Amino acid sequence: MKLISVLDHLAAAPAAPPAPRRALLAQLGRAAAAALPVGLAARPAAAAPTDTPFDAVTQLLLLERVQQAFYAQALAVPGLVPAAQVPGFQRLLLHQTQHAAFLTLALQNAGAAVPPAPAFDFSGRRGVATNPVLFPNVLSAYDEFLALAQQLEDLGVRLYQGRAFAIVSDNQLAGAVRRMYAVEARHSAHVRGLRQGRGVAVKTWPSPTDDAIVRPPAAQALTLAATGGEDNTTQYLTAGIPVPFAYLLPTNGSLAVQATAVAEAFDEPITGAAAQAALDLFS
Repeated sequence: MKLISVLDHLAAAPAAPPAPRRALLAQLGRAAAAALPVGLAARPAAAAPTDTPFDAVTQLLLLERVQQAFYAQALAVPGLVPAAQVPGFQRLLLHQTQHAAFLTLALQNAGAAVPPAPAFDFSGRRGVATNPVLFPNVLSAYDEFLALAQQLEDLGVRLYQGRAFAIVSDNQLAGAVRRMYAVEARHSAHVRGLRQGRGVAVKTWPSPTDDAIVRPPAAQALTLAATGGEDNTTQYLTAGIPVPFAYLLPTNGSLAVQATAVAEAFDEPITGAAAQAALDLFS
């Protein structure tokens, strides 16, 4: 797909400069209050005072490591990914690897401890053979692999948007995170497009018309983090004042459908706690 060919230009986050970032990450008790200049969503009302730059960077690193491990394990299974799609997923893996390396270097340059990478188990058993399987066949059946890939990429989009609010005090790091956020969104659209090609009713953004991905109750943390509330069709300028899409969009036929599609395509962030509950399912 042409979509995937442009991702390399966005995915390679700039190398962290040699100057230490101690002023950014050493002050672990101070969270940035300014909003990102993207205008797509309000800051999560439930953001905790512990949402510091250190919290944000370490959690984004965990997300990237999860995605990196998932694609690496899948590509190592002969025949799991169709040959025509292997180059695309190799590029997705490259992007996650670049992002993880950048976030690791940002922590190191700040003089902060880099958490060790855990062992990831994508069955949901968390390395315990007697635990129930929460994500069956994700490394043996391509459609199941795509379904989990979609949820992980959807989660990534929401987490990047939510966590970006904690690091706006550092312009270079914030700019790199915004670029990685854009790449996560394109990854999500790419995987959703692949599922469309296999007959699954999904849009290239979360929508209430998407076919549901059925998970056992113990795996609902991922479903909620990936799309819970993300398919909103009403966005707000400020509290109680919705964006007037019907007046902002160009008219061309069915305006109501256009307005709904654009509104639900806006990204809603999630809190770090919601994301952590989902990420904990794999380690």
